[in-house]
Amino acid sequence: MDLDPARVAAAFGPGRPLGQWRPLSSGGHPSDSRMLSTTRGRWVVRTDRLLGDWHRGHAHRVHRLESAAWRAGIPMPRPLEPPAPAIGYWHNPEGQTLVRVSRWLDGRDLRQLGASSRPSLPEAARWVGTTLARIALLDTEIGAGPEDETALHPLADWHEWVAEAEAADHPVAAPARSLLPVIEEATALVREARQGRPRTVLVHGDTSRANVLRTPAGYALIDWEGARADVPWWEAVNVAFRLATPFNGPAAEGDPQVVRPLIAAYLDRGGPAGPADVSAFAGMLRSQLAVVAWCLWLALGHRRADPARRTFGQGIVASAAQDMPRVVRSLDGWAALLR
Repeated sequence: MDLDPARVAAAFGPGRPLGQWRPLSSGGHPSDSRMLSTTRGRWVVRTDRLLGDWHRGHAHRVHRLESAAWRAGIPMPRPLEPPAPAIGYWHNPEGQTLVRVSRWLDGRDLRQLGASSRPSLPEAARWVGTTLARIALLDTEIGAGPEDETALHPLADWHEWVAEAEAADHPVAAPARSLLPVIEEATALVREARQGRPRTVLVHGDTSRANVLRTPAGYALIDWEGARADVPWWEAVNVAFRLATPFNGPAAEGDPQVVRPLIAAYLDRGGPAGPADVSAFAGMLRSQLAVVAWCLWLALGHRRADPARRTFGQGIVASAAQDMPRVVRSLDGWAALLR
């Protein structure tokens, strides 16, 4: 299917297009999103290709959480229900083609916070903490089983991917090889934390400075495509330490001006609590491991990665080689910020 503004508008009904759509970037990185102006406002049109049964299940999971959040009044872009045939919020007109439409929100994301706007970070952190608690209380525990969780890859898989990079003499091989010890340590911590089988619910899964907007009406949470099952306490801790960093990726900072107000707001709003020790970082480490695995695949050309995405993946793996050892070494000290 050749997508164009007229066909998308006819399918979803957001109004008559006013010209062509405008491609959107994601922090300067490749994106499959466009902004479309119509007689009824501005909209984000996102496209993708159906990659298999796991992708179909993920789309239904996102729909379950995103629709519950919208009904609960959590500030977010309004998603448009797609016409049939549909998979979650995606219209699947033919073959592997997927397209979804949501309301455009005017605003600026938190990546643009600099030294001059530093005092607003604790305010944003409090809003995020409250919002994470609201999401945790949406009653999405039913259906949030192991198949909805981020995969924790066996160490044998990591060694296989590194061997593939080395056999191809790929530039990503060296940073990937250097990551193996910290990957082993992080994987062991996550496995130990999961032994107690803590309760999981569906969480946003990608709450970062990139996905929190400051709009004229207040803050809003965008991009729900990372929805997954997780322990809500682990998700709150993960976000509290990621929010201190301007960009997405396998990094975190123990900034008290961000961590303490976010955790306090989360608990004040009734978010489920958990142990304030290194086990609280299991969600963060599992998320970072997933990011590194995905980006290693991209660097190697898997997942239909084009040259731009291969370069992006290699950059993230290289930054992880610098950041993840520091993160793992910091966990004992950071745990004190949760108490």
